[in-house]
Amino acid sequence: MSRLKNNPFDTPKASHFTADEILNLYVDAKGDNEELINVLLEPTSLTPLRLLGGKGSGKTHLLRYCSQAVRTKKHGGNLVSAVKSDGYIGLYIDSGALNAQKFHGKGLSDEKWQSVFGYYFEMWLTHHFLTVLKELPKTLDEESFFSSEQFVASVAECFDVDVSVKFTDIDSLIDFLTSLRKDVDYRSNNAALRNTFDDLEILFSPGRLIFGSAEAFRKSCPEIGEAAICYMIDEAENFSEIQQTFFNSLIRFREGRVTFKVGARLYGIHTNETMNAGEPIKRGSEFEEIHLDEHLRALGGPAYREFAAKLIARRLNLAGIDCSSERERSLAGEFESLDAKNDYAAECLSILSSTDKGNRERPYFQKFRATLLSRTKISEDAVSSIIDELKCSEHPLVEKANLLLFYRKAQSETPDAMAIAREISKSAAAYVAEDKAGGRKHVNVLDYYKSDLLAQLYREARQPVVYCGFDTIVTLSQGIPRNLLMLLKHIYRRSLFAGEKPFEGGKISKQSQTDGIKDGAQWFWEDAQPEVNAASVRMSVEALARLFRTVRFSARPSEPSLSSFSILESELTEDARKTLKIAENWSYLIHIPHSGSDKNTEARRDKYQLVPMLAPKWDVSHTRRGTIELNPDFSNAILDGDRRSNLARLFKERTDPMLESGIFKDDSSQEVLL
Repeated sequence: MSRLKNNPFDTPKASHFTADEILNLYVDAKGDNEELINVLLEPTSLTPLRLLGGKGSGKTHLLRYCSQAVRTKKHGGNLVSAVKSDGYIGLYIDSGALNAQKFHGKGLSDEKWQSVFGYYFEMWLTHHFLTVLKELPKTLDEESFFSSEQFVASVAECFDVDVSVKFTDIDSLIDFLTSLRKDVDYRSNNAALRNTFDDLEILFSPGRLIFGSAEAFRKSCPEIGEAAICYMIDEAENFSEIQQTFFNSLIRFREGRVTFKVGARLYGIHTNETMNAGEPIKRGSEFEEIHLDEHLRALGGPAYREFAAKLIARRLNLAGIDCSSERERSLAGEFESLDAKNDYAAECLSILSSTDKGNRERPYFQKFRATLLSRTKISEDAVSSIIDELKCSEHPLVEKANLLLFYRKAQSETPDAMAIAREISKSAAAYVAEDKAGGRKHVNVLDYYKSDLLAQLYREARQPVVYCGFDTIVTLSQGIPRNLLMLLKHIYRRSLFAGEKPFEGGKISKQSQTDGIKDGAQWFWEDAQPEVNAASVRMSVEALARLFRTVRFSARPSEPSLSSFSILESELTEDARKTLKIAENWSYLIHIPHSGSDKNTEARRDKYQLVPMLAPKWDVSHTRRGTIELNPDFSNAILDGDRRSNLARLFKERTDPMLESGIFKDDSSQEVLL
């Protein structure tokens, strides 16, 4: 029985899966044509590649899918057929298994450790290659297909000393390299206690073994020897700068049919330097670089939605829950969603049902009444008359739009509050009657601010802001498959707890989805913990989220569906730029390409979005529509801990004009309404 039986969305990390599960759960970006492999990874291309992405973007799954173990299973267990069909031998290398931190410190110089690490690392890579070659005879009918004797003899020539008596076949070659590695392991583990490297002999020159063994294979196995030998080194962030310098050198001085595909987190590449000082590897000429999550986000709505549906279907099928192609296309119907008809009228009336049944004034009108009575000289009777004009009982969001329009007019040249209310009422009536020309003001407001006004209504009614619907879940994942799976894991758990039968009858309720999504947001926040300046970075992200939340729930928001901001990076302090980069590398923020320029100076403004996964944590918008421009002082106060003492003042200056306290000045010399 599959381990996924209890919760189809458990165990989301690809490193936990078997080769069979990697094969069965793999989903390509477009259909089943392996586009992610052929277009992005290009394992047959000899140009090395860096595959970068946020945590959970699918790097490991993609690399493992190209590994010899999985490709052989895909081709019916026949390694030779797999290599002939694919044109490459994929060697998946989990860097975590190397325990690279032992090659560091302990009183030894970086130069010495680099030599030791390079020696060990090359043997480690070659060992993976040899274990695959051991499988060749098991899938062959002809012994002459692969001459192992010729192969090991050629490999012996890669050493700087005579080792011909040390091994005679692949098994004994593996044993020989294993004994050399164990010796280095012992010395490295004891380096802090004694200088154990004085008599260590490095038996081959850098690069000689890995490139030489590939060339030996090409000569000793003509039928498939021309296949690319693709070393896929995953989680390269585990390597130190000195260690990355060594395999950067392997990339730069690559020989023959060998190539490297290096997977790493966005923050995982520490250096481009090589062992030839002052000669870094160059992107575009010596290696290519792909950002996987950016590629998935760039698919566009329908394509990424289809990708997400396939991912869910594979999980359900593996868990024993039948999900046919037809059901896959209609998965959205299994998630309860908000009825958007008539501007969410049914949902809004449900939210307000207890208020209306109790014959109490709706909360937004209560607040509006209190504001006018406390901050203007309008009489109580006049306030009641204004509210009566702004009522539209069967359409609560139209009432909310009425208030937004009223607040916008509050500081205009027109001093007559009743005239303002009547003008708005006329537009509202036209809008409800579907007269777009007469209700143009309401058309514009509700087109832009509908989701924000609905969120305000939830809060005013003291109910949680609802996040639900298949499309919402897909949008929240924002190109990161693990985010999608974690959201569904929590939603599934919440749904079971509520007595529902997720994916096995009925719909998953709005409440279960909202609770699960908020759980997922909290998981993301707790899981993403930068190793450097974590507290300061998280304070900056919280400050941005509070800004978005304040604007969203203000009386007169400046931008609709606000989740993005733009800044002049050239005006940031060094610490602010570091914070911004860390926040991006840890996927708190998403850099939006093709940013614009400043309206006044024409200087480039860079745009960033709060990652949608965090939106439910602060009840802010998960979609990107509006963008708030931050001036240099405000930007630095948010992002630089040393400038944070100014944050409260600058925050107040920026948001006060949107709040009732700023719209209606509490100052008798500034009477707004008569």
